[in-house]
Amino acid sequence: MQLIGEPAALDNGVFYPTGEQFLQHISFLGCSPMIELEPPSDPATLPADSAAGKFCHVFLHSSTSLCLRADKQCPAPRCPQCRQPFSGWRATFSTYQQNPTLTDWNCSGCGFNGQLTDLSFRKAAGIGHTFIEIRGIYPSEAVPTDALLKRLQRLSGGPWRTIYIRE
Repeated sequence: MQLIGEPAALDNGVFYPTGEQFLQHISFLGCSPMIELEPPSDPATLPADSAAGKFCHVFLHSSTSLCLRADKQCPAPRCPQCRQPFSGWRATFSTYQQNPTLTDWNCSGCGFNGQLTDLSFRKAAGIGHTFIEIRGIYPSEAVPTDALLKRLQRLSGGPWRTIYIRE
């Protein structure tokens, strides 16, 4: 798909520079966002520039267990059936971390029985196995195209959602 380029090592993991087709897969919103697509040529400044978000690059996260990625100001997720906030979500996720077979939860409002991945965080968080993280751009300014999301779904066999977080 050429979304990403060849991997490059950093102290905190491997990052991927943007690929040749990155701009065809990601739309940018906002008033003329400044986007630097090229990593710095000086390897000595690469870690600091990556941490400061001085250039647009991608991190891939994949795990056999469910992971939580959440904005610091994450609101309680809502039941997908009745939209009632689920205030016990952190305890439920903590229980899952202690026993990974416990992935279900029940809504006290409507009785809906779902999986942790069914929770709706209104794009402020997500629970899943795989995340494609775009760094170096303000949250919610980088939006995956419908074509990219459909392609990822075909490749993975499951739906993809977009979240926007600041860590």
